[in-house]
Amino acid sequence: MINRILGGLGRTLIFSGIVLLLFVGYQLWGTGLDESGHQEDLTRSLGHSLGVDTAKTDAEEEDAAAIDEKITAKLSSIDPTKAPPAEIPKEGDPEGKIEIPAIGLRSKTFVEGVAKADLRKGPGHYPSTPLPGNPGNAAIAGHRTTYGAPFNRIDELKPGDQIITYTLQGKFVYEVLESPVERRAGDEGGTWGPGWFAVKPNDVSVLAPTDDNRLTLTACHPKYSAKLRIIVQAKLVAEPAEAPTTTVPTTDPATGADGTDDAQTVTPPLETTEDLIAGDPGELAPALLFGGIVIALWLGSMALAALFRRREMRWWPIYIVTTVATVAPLWFCFVHMDRFLPSY
Repeated sequence: MINRILGGLGRTLIFSGIVLLLFVGYQLWGTGLDESGHQEDLTRSLGHSLGVDTAKTDAEEEDAAAIDEKITAKLSSIDPTKAPPAEIPKEGDPEGKIEIPAIGLRSKTFVEGVAKADLRKGPGHYPSTPLPGNPGNAAIAGHRTTYGAPFNRIDELKPGDQIITYTLQGKFVYEVLESPVERRAGDEGGTWGPGWFAVKPNDVSVLAPTDDNRLTLTACHPKYSAKLRIIVQAKLVAEPAEAPTTTVPTTDPATGADGTDDAQTVTPPLETTEDLIAGDPGELAPALLFGGIVIALWLGSMALAALFRRREMRWWPIYIVTTVATVAPLWFCFVHMDRFLPSY
């Protein structure tokens, strides 16, 4: 009896350990597949809006790269000083492209918004800040270890390195600034470097308006942790493009409560950088549901295998069939669990 209990406990622990390792693998590599799919869709969507040929052929991967080159070429041909104000896209929609040659980041499409659902698609623009290329302090967030990890190596950036953005107003080149002396708290390489510094998650001062024209990149720090936020700031090396004016009505699209035109310019509140990692509580239920299906399948297979062994029948094919049958529910369990948990 004791041997059976210990044997069952041992198998349970082994099964749990394997599932945990598979989940870690999903977060590191599986989320990258998710991001890659979103990036291709975003690139095609952006290309379509620019009139770029986005027709699919048998060479899917080559087509995506070719479309990307056409997009950057077309946006580069726009004169920012003559471009009209760009319309702010809806949350989650493609907004432009970002490249950081010094760390090998090649033409990622960034979207509007920094909620977790937005950052699953790629880097995201903070709605409370100007659009890249506009006057002031534009800010973009990205992951460092999951969902393609676009900002994985931004701690390697040094003063003078270029960050290039492309929007509907043209191409904008930024140069990384030296990290401010007053921000250099702690050890070099741990909480600051020549071209970056780290702040606490609730420090939103890095997103505040500035007198100069700059781009601020934010991500979790250190890697595999959300203890701090890494900040890279860069200055625009040319004149900015014209910024859009966002107006909203207080009561009616045309008039205020007193019948007069009451539209006003709105500045959204600064987001806390917790938006970078916040999970969705609503994803827990489906994660547990698919997890329960996986457990039920394996418990049933173990019972059936034990029965076959007692009858001296071949039992090992049962585990092969069960492994195949649990791939789909286990994948969906990981997908929903990842969305429920914070991501970095």
